[in-house]
Amino acid sequence: MKYGKITEGTLQTLEVEKGVQVGGKLTEEEIIAQGYKPVCEVEQPSDAEFCVYREYDVCFVQIWKRTGEEVQEDEIWTAESGVMPKYSDLERLKKDVAMVNEIIGTLNLTNKEALSVKEFYPEWSADSVQVKKGEKYQHVNKLYEADQDHVTQENWSPDKMSSLWHEVTDHAGTLEDPIPYNEDMNPWWQGMILEEGKYYTQSGVVYKCIRGTGNKVIQNLADLVSGGFVQKV
Repeated sequence: MKYGKITEGTLQTLEVEKGVQVGGKLTEEEIIAQGYKPVCEVEQPSDAEFCVYREYDVCFVQIWKRTGEEVQEDEIWTAESGVMPKYSDLERLKKDVAMVNEIIGTLNLTNKEALSVKEFYPEWSADSVQVKKGEKYQHVNKLYEADQDHVTQENWSPDKMSSLWHEVTDHAGTLEDPIPYNEDMNPWWQGMILEEGKYYTQSGVVYKCIRGTGNKVIQNLADLVSGGFVQKV
């Protein structure tokens, strides 16, 4: 079920499944209490090109448009419309992006979800930014999560300080999808915690963790075999 609400001239929508917001924490009752109304969507006709929405007292209704049909003043364009927007639509999109940038850190996204929208996360900056544990930042086209509170500085970037950060990945840690372990042989590498039962890969070789490390380790996986932490697959 989808719910919608007009915020600063833009239709904001939330998906609800089994009474809970998809990708979030709100219940259906809380969403309705915040002024959201049901969004009624219909199957796309074979000759329709794009869709808009129209607001009514109790709901929003999806309207499919055919070639040549114009968007009316009381109809709401969205990114799903499939047609080039007007300038006013672009203004609304700009507000949408600003809103997402502001709240994305509060959303309970999975790693896979976070990576699919990583461009909405803030860029890491060395300008004394107060970072909280669990916050995510973009850096050198990767997404990182902070492992502890700290204030940023030039030589503490996420790619150089794995004692403060870890890269967000969506690898399952299975034999078919092992977790990369310092594949770049980064000289600044400061370790990773290995979890028992998960699979890791380095230099084209796959290893299974047979004893969790508990703390971050910096040795190459090949060197951890003799210590009984991993075994070569």
